[in-house]
Amino acid sequence: MNPSRCIFHIDMDAFFASVEIVKNPNLKGKPVIVGGRPDKRGVVSTCSYEARAFGVHSAMATSEAYRLCPHGVFLEGDYALYRRASDKIFDILYQYTPFVEVVSIDEAYLDMTTAIPEGLSAKQVAAQIREHVFRETRLPCSIGIAANKLVSKIAAAKAKPNNLFEVEKGTEIDFLAPQPIQTLPGIGNKTQAILNNEGFILIADLQAISLEELVHEHGSWGYHYYHACRGVDNRPVAWEDTLPKSIGAETTFEKDIEDLADLALELEQLVEKAHKRLRIHKMRTKRLSLKLRFSTFKTVSRSSTLEMHINDLKTIQQEAFKMLSYHYDGLLPLRLIGISFEQLTNSYWQPTLF
Repeated sequence: MNPSRCIFHIDMDAFFASVEIVKNPNLKGKPVIVGGRPDKRGVVSTCSYEARAFGVHSAMATSEAYRLCPHGVFLEGDYALYRRASDKIFDILYQYTPFVEVVSIDEAYLDMTTAIPEGLSAKQVAAQIREHVFRETRLPCSIGIAANKLVSKIAAAKAKPNNLFEVEKGTEIDFLAPQPIQTLPGIGNKTQAILNNEGFILIADLQAISLEELVHEHGSWGYHYYHACRGVDNRPVAWEDTLPKSIGAETTFEKDIEDLADLALELEQLVEKAHKRLRIHKMRTKRLSLKLRFSTFKTVSRSSTLEMHINDLKTIQQEAFKMLSYHYDGLLPLRLIGISFEQLTNSYWQPTLF
């Protein structure tokens, strides 16, 4: 692949349903449908591949999903649970490159152009990422590899479920040609029907038409079709638009802890983990928030605002330890501890001459 651009598209497989299956392994192999109970108005958020075999899909009314798959396992969904899983996944992705464009809770682009280690191929690194995500979360994902965002997204869909697919630079037209036109972003059901009526069934049919003809018939969309069907996409991975508003880490203990020294050790590791992400983004923090959950499940959060933005690990650790010793009295053991960095900035304040 041309080293000038290398884009990964990460797409978690049936994300909400997969998280529910990790939470409850008894659901494995069953048609899991997340979105609400079928006797109430609701929409399917996602479903397992077992449910998809019966025609169930995202954005379908749960009542219709029940008609197609009455033996399915219908779940209300737990967005907080999904968000925690998503945070773990993105923590892993940021270990491979700082250039991550977050598309949604379960989808991202990675600009790997300068992040492929010497001696490894893009596909080998993608395999490492996929295995790393599964090892840490038990969640499957599919990865598309290409020279731009558009083709990498289509490649990720081709890789599903739980696999990799690479489109080498220069092969985009041949890769896209045999696929149906609705494969291209921007062609929904209504547009597909219009284009089908005009004789465009496969992407190859669009590739056979000149730019002038497409623009004449479809205006600005014709320009999009012409370039998209050839796999042309110059959009950058917009990682700067997805800089985090806060960065944190937390852990739930297998057994409750009340010893302050043990808690300080756990907090030290969490601060180091969060600090790595802070440095990856070349950001600094001005406020720390400490989260404590007691054995009674009571949860408190306490914050400390610093005099200026910093990213010095030692200073942050000292402030975090100070907060822990001040806010934890040792009367009740803790089952969870967390730290987050807030009021982030990636710019540096410079005093004026006056």
